[in-house]
Order: sequence, then structure tokens, then C-alpha cells
Amino acid sequence: MYGFINICVKALVTEKFGEEAWIKIKTLAGVDDSFISHTTYTDQITLNLVKAASEVAGQPIPVILELFGEFFFTFCQRSGYDEMLRVLGGNLKSFLENLDALHSYLSFSYKKMEAPSFRCERRTSDGALILHYYSHRKGLHPIVVGIVRAVAREFFQSEIRMDVLDETHEEERNGKKEHVTFAIFQKKLQESIDTTSPKSDSDKTQQSESKHNKEDEDHNVRQRQALKPNNERPATLNVNSLVSLANDYGSFSPSYPEKLWLDQRMFCEYFPYHLVFDSNLRLLQSGVHIQRALPKLRTMEDTTVNALFNMLHPQIDWSVPSIRKFINMQFVLETKREMIIPGWGEEQPMLQLRGQMIWMDSLDAMLFACSPRVASLKELEERNLHLSDIPLHDITRDLILFNHQRLAEIEIGKQLEQKKEELRGALGELEAEKKKTDMLLHSMLPRQVADQLREGKKVEAGEFEMVTILFSDIVSFTNICAECRPIDIVNMLNALYTRFDKLTTVHDVYKVETIGDAYMVVGGLPIPMASHAARIANQALGMMFICKEVMSPVTREPIGIRVGIHSGPVVSGVVGEKMPRYCLFGDTVNTASRMESHGLPSRIHLSCHTHRCLQGYPFRFSERGEIVVKGKGTMRTYFLEENGGAGLDEIMGKGQSKASTPEKTDRCKSPPETPTNNMPNGVSTFHHNSTVVVPMWYPDNDMTSGSAIHISPPIFPNAGSNDSGSTHTSAGTPS
Repeated sequence: MYGFINICVKALVTEKFGEEAWIKIKTLAGVDDSFISHTTYTDQITLNLVKAASEVAGQPIPVILELFGEFFFTFCQRSGYDEMLRVLGGNLKSFLENLDALHSYLSFSYKKMEAPSFRCERRTSDGALILHYYSHRKGLHPIVVGIVRAVAREFFQSEIRMDVLDETHEEERNGKKEHVTFAIFQKKLQESIDTTSPKSDSDKTQQSESKHNKEDEDHNVRQRQALKPNNERPATLNVNSLVSLANDYGSFSPSYPEKLWLDQRMFCEYFPYHLVFDSNLRLLQSGVHIQRALPKLRTMEDTTVNALFNMLHPQIDWSVPSIRKFINMQFVLETKREMIIPGWGEEQPMLQLRGQMIWMDSLDAMLFACSPRVASLKELEERNLHLSDIPLHDITRDLILFNHQRLAEIEIGKQLEQKKEELRGALGELEAEKKKTDMLLHSMLPRQVADQLREGKKVEAGEFEMVTILFSDIVSFTNICAECRPIDIVNMLNALYTRFDKLTTVHDVYKVETIGDAYMVVGGLPIPMASHAARIANQALGMMFICKEVMSPVTREPIGIRVGIHSGPVVSGVVGEKMPRYCLFGDTVNTASRMESHGLPSRIHLSCHTHRCLQGYPFRFSERGEIVVKGKGTMRTYFLEENGGAGLDEIMGKGQSKASTPEKTDRCKSPPETPTNNMPNGVSTFHHNSTVVVPMWYPDNDMTSGSAIHISPPIFPNAGSNDSGSTHTSAGTPS
């Protein structure tokens, strides 16, 4: 099939069901969607798309095909074929009868098109329109139902019902061909109710059909009777014909000569492409240009039309009864190579004739009025023809010149489509590379800062009234480095920091840097958050648990870390042009580092400032008392023990959580091997080693600006509760 069909499938899915549905369908079908309208693709690609659409939509394949048929008609209208379709016929029957002629015309542009064929007849019992559908492709007849329904509604303001009467596979010269017979019942959309009409549905349908198709019946009667001499026509039919003609032309009635004022020689010369043969297929007459290509026609002795020509369309047997069944269709005949004039090259294409079969009852003979079937000047030359060989009255001359120009335009359009698809592919690759670059950039700088730098803006230093900073280091890291290989150190730090990085996503805190075994995290910037201390506290608790999962390469036991936390004001900014870094400045940074260096292994050491910030939250502490801190003097400090209002799974991002605000989640803090996606319920999820991580919910997730820090109400419902006999002090207890 041509790419035009696959493009239509894509347009149907994206317009009706959205871009995401199309991505699912093309992925399931295993196809790329870079289709070119005038490029051919295997039928299997289209069938795979239909099958995938059926699975994604949960609908049977016939339903999908019928929906495609309706949309295909609309798609053709939008693609520039609207006027061409509107002039095919004045009623549904004539429209369907002329579809083959339309396909024949389109075959000039789509040379490899294998279009279906249609034949119509009227059922006398109830006036139903009987449509015969022939196709080389099996199982696609539901498309016809959709197309006919759309045509009836759009062009003839009618609703139809189509019943499948028969479905067979007939043997043809080129293999099996599907033949499906439909019964079409048509009814006007705004048809007035006739009080005298029969009450049964079948009678109503019959009456409606008779009214809808009276015109085409009268037309067929007139056409048959016009071929008979006046003295052979029944008087009643003559009267009926005159009445019908009067309806069509007012008071006008045609006259016919008693004899034909044109001799045989003149007719054969000025109508050089025609054939006349009898009911036994014996040739009686032919045009002079056909005789020039087929020497046997010059004598007409015992020559049959099927001995000289192959019938390309419709693909039926050579017999007058078969031809009369398809009398309203366009016929295409091709000369047989063994009968062609000597000197015709072996590789030279055969002469094809396209035209209309007309049965003449009075002569018991068939007239084939035709013209050469050529689409361009090149094809004209390949068949040893010239424009002068085509009569001036034959529109084929103009069509060849017009189509030659059209084919050139189609080729240009095809090249433009190819360039467009190449550009689209390049843009897709560029977008993928941009995402990788953004991920790398956002792993070095906060998203807001990185976006400003990319836009060429100057990043001003920012002051933050209150943030919470965490430092951690590995216990006995120097000894570990001295006793194992460097690669073991790298693997250990990578395993540890990868887990820490993922945890920063759970609590929406910013990882500032790592230097050796030191890990620095801050909460409350670059976007100020009231819950900065609670986020860092939960981060610290999670880090302590993570350490149990990472083994020391020396002792083969879980490693230990020290954690120090302090809260206070800082100034942040980007320093340097080569490898720029987002740095924090202020005494708060130094104090947080002192909390870590003066801490104890496997403990979380807090300053009194952080302890005050955590008042109102259900964290439990143990008081360390006053200690001497280098450069700070005496300070009262605390150890963070646990979060009494949240379980370990919630802190680690493994449990169910209220939806976190996606834009506040610094997804780029995740390492490249931990891609992000969105769960259906809106919760951002992150994958690492097949583990789903759910960001923890905080009440200020929707804060976007403002540096004022307020003590928020308890996050958890049991905030402030504590056992009276506990040896720990609550954050709500005055220090």
C-alpha cells in the first residue's frame, strides 16, 4: 500500500485518541511512522497497525476498519480530492459505479496502486442497491462500509444500512480475489413521514429505496432504449422516456437521424481507437491506429478479440455476459506481445487501451470506445506513439500533457516529504541529545540556575534567610583506602552515592557536591521551602538506613557514616566560567561541617538551630548536651533518633504517598541510570534496579517563591505525641 494510507491511519489515531495512543500503537506494531505519501510499503505494515490499534482500543478489527473507512473519506477530502469526489455521481449508485474510473485516473499518479473494484445493480424485490466489492486483499471489506456511510451522509444527506449478503473468494487469472456482496438500504436524514406509507419496516425501506433510486432507473431505461431504432421501441417505453427527458430538459426531446451520416472509412479514421465484436468475440471492426499496431486486424479473418488482447480491468473472463455485468465500469485492454507488430522491442511495454464497453442490442454486438492508456510523454514515446496519433477531439491529448506536469510536481512533493521526514528524524535525535545535555547540566546546577545560564542571563547571587545543610562522611575512610584497590573505592562510593542521590529526589532536596567521602545536601534552596529542616532530617534518616546496604570492601560489613546538620542563612551563586559550580557561602556551611566532624559514627548530629526548626514535627531526639566546637565555642547539640510519624518505607520512597508536585522534584539529580517517568496517578516515580521510588509528601510542595520561613503545622497526624517514659526528648520540648 502507498504511504498515503498509513499516514491516514496515523491521522485517525492522533486526532481521535491522541498522540500517546499512536505511540503505543506504532510501538506495538513495530513500525516507524516516517511515511511518504507516494512511496509504497508492504501491506503487512498497515495490517500490523490495524491489529495494534485493535488491541490498544480493545475493539474488534472489523470495528477499527469501519472507523478507518469513515475517516479515510474525510481525509481524502482534506487532502485535495473533495471536488473530484463530489462530481463522481448525482446519487449513491452512480457515485459507486464511477469509483473505478476515479481509481483509473489516480493510477497515473500512483502507478503501483492495486485498487478494489465495484459493481452495482438494483434488486427488484425491494429496490435495495446491491454492491459487489472485489479486492486482492482479504478481510478489508468493513472499510467499504465506513466509506459508503460517510459518502451517503456527506454528499447525499442519507443514512444507510449495509448487510453482507455473500462473501466468497473467486479464482482469477492472478490468484484468488475476495468478492463481497452488500445490500444497501438508504434513507434521507430529514425524510418527512408519509402517513399513507406502509407500517412495516421492510415496506418503509422499500418505499424509501424506490424513491431514492427512481432517477438512476429512469436513466438506465433511457440509455437502453436510445440504442434501439424508433420503430422497435415499445410505445409505453417511448412515452416514459419522453416524460423522463421532459423532466430533465424541460420541453426538449431529442431527434435521431434515419441513417447515420458517416461512412465506415471516415469513422475508422477519425475514431482510430475503437473495436466492435459480436457475442462470440469475433472482431467486426477496428480503428486504424489499432490496426497499425496489430497487423491481424487488417484482414479481420477469424480473429477474436481475446486472441489479441488481455483484459487488465476488470479482471473477468472474456465473454459477453461477463462484460455486460460490468458494463458501467471502465475497461482496460492490453495487446498480447505475440500479436504486436514486428520490431516491437522485447522490453518495450505493450499498448494499453482504456475505454467504455457499449452493448448494441439491435446489432448483437459490443462497441469498445477507447483511447491509449498513457500517463506521460515518456510512456507515449515508449509505445511508439505521438500526440498526433491521438485525435484532436480526444481529451487524452490534454490529459497526457497535464499529467506529465503533475508527475513532475508529485516527484518534487515526494522529495520534499523525504526531506521533511529526514529533518523530523534529525530534530528527534537533536531533542534526545538535548535531553541528555540537560540531564548532565541539571546534575551540576539547579534547574532554575541552569535554565538562566542557557538563556544567556546573568545569575545573581541569592540570599536565603533560612536553609538546612547536611554533611556526611564515611567512618575510617582513610583506612579503607589504604587497604584495598582504588577500583573498589570507586565502586563503593558509586553504590553509596547513587542511593543517596535517589533519596534526594524523594525529599526534594538539593545535592551540592561530593568531595571524596564527603556528601553535602541542602534543603530550602534554590526554591525556599518552609519544611527544609524536616526534609533534611528525613534525608539523614534514610541515609543511615542506606549505609546498611553498602558493604566495606575491607571488612565486608556495612559501612558507617557520620552526619551533621545545621540551619541558618546562606548566600548562593555560580562561581567560575570553566566548569561553573553552584556554591554556598556563609557561617551556616561552616557550622554544618563542624556538626559532622564533631559527631559520632552512625549518629545524626544536630545543632540547636535545626532542633528549633523541627519543633512541631514528630521527630524524636536525644540531647547530647553542651560540647566545645572548634571555632564556635560551646554549643548545645542533639542526636536525631527517628521520625515517629512516618514509616521507613515512606522515608525511603517505597510506600504510598500523597502526590508530590512534579515540578518541584529535581529529577535531574537522579543519575543517568535512574530514568524518570510519571505514574498514572500523577506521582513522579524513579527507577533504579527495578525499584519504584515515590516522593514523600510535604505540605509546602506547591510553594514557588518567597524567602520567608514559617514554622509549618505538623506533617503527620500524631505530631508531638511521645511516650512519657521515653528517654528521648521531643522537638516540641524546650531546649
